[in-house]
Amino acid sequence: MKKHKLFAPFITLLAVAVAYFTMLFFHYQLKDMLIIMLVVLVVFYIAGSLIQRRVNKFVEENEEKLRLEEEENGAVIEKEADENSEEEGSPAEEEEYTLPPLTGAMPPRPGENDDDGFSQ
Repeated sequence: MKKHKLFAPFITLLAVAVAYFTMLFFHYQLKDMLIIMLVVLVVFYIAGSLIQRRVNKFVEENEEKLRLEEEENGAVIEKEADENSEEEGSPAEEEEYTLPPLTGAMPPRPGENDDDGFSQ
């Protein structure tokens, strides 16, 4: 289950909890507390449901946009790869790289002199 599916119940329970502790602090009668908590429950459930619908709609639109962009980018990359292989005629020859033997010393970097500026 996705996180945004539980938005309305979370908002509802949070609002009821805040209302309950507020009414406890101000010493409301039990009958009044129950009526107020029922009203808060209904109002915040409706508000949470409306917000949840908007969030779901927004998420679905973004997922659709991302899916379309990926399809377009995939088609462009495949087209470029096909054009490059047709132009060259044969696959490019890649140079094989071999690792130097393990001697315990680091080999010099390409273009770097053996002289490091320190004299012994």
